[in-house]
Amino acid sequence: MKKPWYYFLYVRSPLAKIFLGIVSVVITIAALLFLGVVEEQRMEAQTANWDGRAIEKGADLYANNCANCHGPDGKGLPGVAPALHSKYFFTQRLNDISWTGSLHDYVALTVAAGRPSKVNSQWAQRMPTWSQHYGGPFRDDQVENVTKFVLNWEADALLQGTAENPDPWQPFVDAPTRAMAADGSAMGAEAAPEPTAPLPPQQLFVTMGCSGCHNLDAPQDATNRGPVGPNMGNLPEIAGTRVAGEDATTYVHNSIVNPNVHVVEGYVAGIMPQNFTERMSEEEINSLVEWLLDPNRQR
Repeated sequence: MKKPWYYFLYVRSPLAKIFLGIVSVVITIAALLFLGVVEEQRMEAQTANWDGRAIEKGADLYANNCANCHGPDGKGLPGVAPALHSKYFFTQRLNDISWTGSLHDYVALTVAAGRPSKVNSQWAQRMPTWSQHYGGPFRDDQVENVTKFVLNWEADALLQGTAENPDPWQPFVDAPTRAMAADGSAMGAEAAPEPTAPLPPQQLFVTMGCSGCHNLDAPQDATNRGPVGPNMGNLPEIAGTRVAGEDATTYVHNSIVNPNVHVVEGYVAGIMPQNFTERMSEEEINSLVEWLLDPNRQR
C-alpha cells in the first residue's frame, strides 16, 4: 500500500508525542502572554489610526461646507461667523454660555442642529442644520468627523494669546464673559470704542471682514475664481459689466448695502454680511466704493 505524502508527520514514539504536546502548550501560552502585553498598545494605535482618518474626512467636509463662514483655517471671518480655532473657544466658551456638558458634545450638537433660531445675532449668517435628523445633508458619522476635526485645533489654539499669535475670537460687545479677573471680579468684554471720524477704506476693508473673502490682487476670471467671494484684482474693469443698466459705482455700492440682490454666478447668497449700512456710515461706504474702483488703490 502506498504511503500518503504526509506520512512524515506521523509520530510513533509516545515520549515524542508528549514532548511535542508540552512544547506546543508552552508556545501557545507564550503567544497569548505576548498578545496580552501588546494588545493594549495595538488597540491604542488602531484607535489613533481611526481618529486620524476621521479627522481627515472631517477636514474635507469642513473645507467644502464650513470654511466659507468660519474661514479655511477656522479663525472665523469678522462679521460672518466666529472663530473655532481659538483659545477662548477651547478654554472659556462653555463657561460663558453655561454649558455643563463636554466641548465634544457642544460642537457635535452645533454641527448637527445648527443655530437656526438666533434671528438677531452679531453674525451675518445663521448656523444651518447639518445633520440628516434635522433636515441637513450629514450622516451621524460625518457630524462626528467634522466635530473631531474642529477639536483637533485645540493644541495649537492654546498657544494663542500673544502679540505674535493673537486669539482671533470676535467677542460680543454686549455679552460679558464669566472669566474671572485677578481680583476675583468678572471680566467683561471690552466695549468697542466710539468712532471719532470716518475710517479710511483700507481699514474698513479689513475690519468689516472683506479681506477674509475677497482677494484684492488676483483677477476674477473663468480660470481664477475666488474660493469664498470673487477676486477684486480686476474689479475696476469688470464692475460696470456685471449688471445691465448699472454703472460700476452703482453696482459696487448695491453689492455692499444689499449684497443678495446680485450674486455673482457660482457663489452662494447669504455669505456676505447684510448689515453694512448699520456698521458703516454712508460716507464710509462711498469712500470704500471709490477705493475699490480705483485701479491704483493704495493700501
